Amino acid sequence: AQAMVAGDKRPHLVALLVPKDDWLKTWASKAGKPNDLAALADDDGLRKALSAAVERVNKELSNIEKVRRFIVATEPFSIDNELMTPTMKVRRHKIRKIYGERLDALYR
Repeated sequence: AQAMVAGDKRPHLVALLVPKDDWLKTWASKAGKPNDLAALADDDGLRKALSAAVERVNKELSNIEKVRRFIVATEPFSIDNELMTPTMKVRRHKIRKIYGERLDALYR
């Protein structure tokens, strides 16, 4: 549903992903897990399922454009949590403030 890609002046791109609500609900039901993004953000099964989608997108991109690693956000980007502007633009600086350490850890 939502993604933010980072990697300026880095060796490769990384991403912060938010899966679609209906997809997450279906996946959680099949996996026997709670339909709670915050609880599933670090779930290996969810990461594996999302990895298939990332690979599908990466097939159409050049090597420099491919997302090499990703993390899952604990909540969707919204105006209410100030991760998006009223004109629906991602506030990268706010996202980096919350998820910056986890995104940087993807380079280790």
